[in-house]
Amino acid sequence: MKDSYEKIREDNNKEGDVDTNIDNFGNDINLLNSNRTEETNIKNSYYNIALDDIIEKFFINSIKRNEHLKTKEKDNYQSVDNNDKDLVIGLGSGSTVALFVEKIAELEGKEKFGCIPTSYQIKMVAEQCGLRFLDESRINEIDLVIDGADQIDEKLNMIKGGGGALFKEKILMYSAKQKVILADSQKYVPTFSLPIPIEVHPFGRVEVTKKLDEIGGCPKIRFLKKGYPFITENGNFILDTEFNNLTRKYDISGLENKIKSIPGVIEVGIFSSTKNTTYYCVNSDGSFSTRTS
Repeated sequence: MKDSYEKIREDNNKEGDVDTNIDNFGNDINLLNSNRTEETNIKNSYYNIALDDIIEKFFINSIKRNEHLKTKEKDNYQSVDNNDKDLVIGLGSGSTVALFVEKIAELEGKEKFGCIPTSYQIKMVAEQCGLRFLDESRINEIDLVIDGADQIDEKLNMIKGGGGALFKEKILMYSAKQKVILADSQKYVPTFSLPIPIEVHPFGRVEVTKKLDEIGGCPKIRFLKKGYPFITENGNFILDTEFNNLTRKYDISGLENKIKSIPGVIEVGIFSSTKNTTYYCVNSDGSFSTRTS
């Protein structure tokens, strides 16, 4: 698993995916680079065709449906409640989501989009693009979440949390009516080879580490380059935890629940296969395929 991860890390470094200012002192997962570097922009360019497809299917058609409904209500002398016509969008994190935000900001009718971001990174990008925000009271109304993943296995389970936003990402993912996952083809794997990010309250760090070790994990706290522990936007630590022969020894959903049951664990970077999800697998030439669950 180590060798497999090192290859992924090298590939990501070449593509500008990994923040070179991060040194995790032996951890096997790096933070996604939130800075939109030239290399990242080149990498993201092959997402354009898939992003255009997502926007056509999930946004432009929605705008057309809402306009049709608005006209119909007006013709029938019915009151039009504009708030009910909002398209509530959950925004994941990472450079691909940032590119998506820039694209939907160019659409006519973007004022009907209400966004709920999962990180300051994406919130600041959306602010610069002039998108409108909704607060957490609207989470149960989310129509669509768009996000990426660190790895996706053959059963469409995912590992997420490379950027540290797994807590908010999971809340949005499991609240939304529809989900879209966009990832390059190298991230679709037969079995997981990355460690699992686990967000842990600082008060429970030692005990959680002990419990993870007892169930077969090898947890390592995530560090920044200068030796400071990485702190999530929620004020917690990340334990990147390896499980040898992960899919052979463990039921993924069962392992997720087992880890979540440990006192002090805030969230787990395992996202079991979710319903109403469209997975985009993007190739380096820009072509893509989709799967649904």
